Amino acid sequence: MSELEGKKGEIYELKAELNSDKRERKKEALKKVIASMTVGKDVSQLFPDVINCMQIDNLELKKLVYLYLMNYAKTQPEMAILAVNTFAKDCNDPNPLIRALAVRTMGCIRVDKITEHLCEPLRKCLKDEDPYVRKTAAVCVAKLFDINQQLVFDQGFLDMLKDLLSDSNPMVVANAVAALSEISEQSPQTKIFDLNGPTINKLLTALNECSEWGQVFILDAISNYSPKDDKDA
Repeated sequence: MSELEGKKGEIYELKAELNSDKRERKKEALKKVIASMTVGKDVSQLFPDVINCMQIDNLELKKLVYLYLMNYAKTQPEMAILAVNTFAKDCNDPNPLIRALAVRTMGCIRVDKITEHLCEPLRKCLKDEDPYVRKTAAVCVAKLFDINQQLVFDQGFLDMLKDLLSDSNPMVVANAVAALSEISEQSPQTKIFDLNGPTINKLLTALNECSEWGQVFILDAISNYSPKDDKDA
């Protein structure tokens, strides 16, 4: 059997397993697909079969599907659009880990048509009741800014990001600082991250409670702050 025939046979088997009625078989097939993708094999022709697995309510399985999507969406944008409705549905899932995973993945897919559909789910996730979802959404704003700056300005996401500086959760604050810092580096002329006394106090409060990673971003932001007068200092 030739190498080409062997590859066709492997793809055919994976396709059959991805369309199996049994969840475990689907999961094992997805693991094989991701493993092949990781070593550089082209498994892009399985796109519709992988997309169909998005409907299953299982976090581990969704992670595998989303990894595949992030890798192939740019080369198959028309197929990636088929995932939009499931992304939107997952952003409303009862499980906060799935909500966060969905908005993070949408933010990583650099396809214009996907980006257009990201706005509403991102807006919801920035105001989500769960801090894990909010902190994930904060980073997503920076990713979106890298793809389409005007969209971020027009949709008011920068103001929502600044609001998160007052969040009750220190990790949300740290991620908002990290996102605003990244955006400021890309667009220094707009003075997006203009700190003042009250904001500095909020950052100092969060500083004591967040992780070492978060502290680095907060300290970096504070070090760039110049008091406007003696009272501010």
